[in-house]
Formats: sequence, structure tokens, C-alpha cells
Amino acid sequence: MKNIVLVYPAGYHGEFFIGNIVSNTDKFHYHSFECRNKELNAYRYDSIIDNNGMFLIAEKQTADDLNHYSKLHNKPIITRTHNHRKTFDFPVIRLFSKDPIYSKRAILLKCIKTLDKGYNHINGIPDPAPDEITFKTWPVDFKHSTDSYMFVDIKDWLHNKNLEKVEDFLGIEYTQTMKDEVTQYYERDEKLLDKYFSNWQNQSIKQLVEQMAEIDKKYRFFG
Repeated sequence: MKNIVLVYPAGYHGEFFIGNIVSNTDKFHYHSFECRNKELNAYRYDSIIDNNGMFLIAEKQTADDLNHYSKLHNKPIITRTHNHRKTFDFPVIRLFSKDPIYSKRAILLKCIKTLDKGYNHINGIPDPAPDEITFKTWPVDFKHSTDSYMFVDIKDWLHNKNLEKVEDFLGIEYTQTMKDEVTQYYERDEKLLDKYFSNWQNQSIKQLVEQMAEIDKKYRFFG
């Protein structure tokens, strides 16, 4: 098995998607997968730590980095990126949803899970509040420099449907434990949506954007 890159927009559950797989199988090398904030049901996945004990940021990892560390540990690596316009020479998994409700849901959850502005930072400086909060459309059709790629609809994955193609692509078995963890993760997210965005499915995009900005301003913290 070659190294793999998971491509997804922020909010589309990428870190939990990978972490659930690597932590319940023995097929892939990874450094850590942990819940970084229990209250926000937010997770962190780090695929590589270098010889100096430093994390190699996913967005800056190169194919050479992945090849080096996968050979060092004798296991393939699943890395991740939000850069869904980049082409890759190794297998690609893309998370998305054809269902606009689940795309909207993912964006609202991104707002919630990034309330901790001290999590992502540069040189110790926390991320500022976003200047503009929007609902962006994400194109589904992409060209790849590899023939080995797969789309996973998060609506299916969150409800443990159509997992056969994931199993075939990765050469794994989705165990009942893995399915249960995804279900529990989904249910915790549902409680977060009820807390921060009650009745969100019946609100307009304009109303939700205004509410997202208000929530980010009211509840954000710095760790």
C-alpha cells in the first residue's frame, strides 16, 4: 500500500475520519490521534513527528517526507490537507457531501470546533476571529495525476453506509468498534448543533452566517 492523502474542507471531519481508521487498525503509521477538546468534540491527528521531536505540519509535508517516514516505520502513512486544488502522485481520498444539509452541517461544526482560537496559531500567536464567515461551495469534480482516488460522502460515512469501498481502497475491515465510534462522534456533534444552532435546518444562509459570527464573537476563547 502506498501513502495516502485525505483532502477535505475544514469542518468535514477529516481528522476523526483518519484517526478512527489508524487507531483501530495496525496497518498505518501515525504519531498521535487524540481528542483535543472534549467539550467541542474536536480531535487532532498528527501523522509524522521528525527526528527532533517536532510535528511536521500536514499542509507542509512533501512526498519525500511521507516516503522517508513510511520506509523508516515500514508502514504507509495517511496524511491530510485542505488544499483540494493540488494534484498528487499517490492515492487520494476526498471527503465531501452531495447533500446540501450535510455540507451546511459541516460548516456550522467548523465554526463550533474552532471556537478555541488558541489551538491553531503561528509562532504562539492565536488565530484571530475570522474577518468574514461564509458558506462556500466546494467542487466535487477534480482531475488527479493519479488514477487511484476515491470520493467519500460524509453523509454515508457518518451513518456507516457504503463503507465497502473504503475497506477495499484501504485494505481494511471497518469493525463494529469503528462503526460505534463514528456513531458516537456523530451524536456528540448533534448535541453541539442543538446547543449553538438550534433550529438550524430551518434558517436561511443569511441567518446562519449572522449567527455564526455572533457565536464566534461570544464564545471564542484562547485555550
